Amino acid sequence: MPIFYRGAGINTYWYLNNPAESGFTARTPESTLTAARMMHHISRGTANTPFISLTRSYGVARDYAVSNSTVIPTLNNPAYVYEIEVPDPLPDEITILDPVKEIAKILLPPAMGPPYQHDGSQEFLLGVVDPRNMGHFLVQQAMQPPSNGGTPRPPNLTLELETLVRALRDAELLAYGRIPANCVQNRFDVY
Repeated sequence: MPIFYRGAGINTYWYLNNPAESGFTARTPESTLTAARMMHHISRGTANTPFISLTRSYGVARDYAVSNSTVIPTLNNPAYVYEIEVPDPLPDEITILDPVKEIAKILLPPAMGPPYQHDGSQEFLLGVVDPRNMGHFLVQQAMQPPSNGGTPRPPNLTLELETLVRALRDAELLAYGRIPANCVQNRFDVY
């Protein structure tokens, strides 16, 4: 049975509402599953989607719990990481989606545009992975061949590329549907 994790920062919804009692539900479970909603959920942090973000990485869940807390977590006031174990086969009310595979299905062929590839330096992806600390790589000018008098501009960053990079960064999977309370196996205190 696969094990997933989900962080809950202090004073966030899943910190205040115990999923071990109610299960996990998306904010708008009645919304239609679309690639656009998936990309906005992952890359823009849009919460009004039919998805529940999960990760395979305890470390990623811990980082989210700590960084999304309204106060600094401490031993006496910790944030939480939930451990979720889903049965195999999955219950009918839930589907686990791999956003990398889902987005790859909608990418255009390489000769058609716009491409999901960027045209920045090798460091450009560092800015996508960690915009808070390495955002300067996102705004560096895209290099142009010496004979080209092109207008200086930052590199291209498509929604598709941003989604793919962030999904890989966070070892993110998306639950579509309700995660029953009996799948929540543990709650770890983190600070």
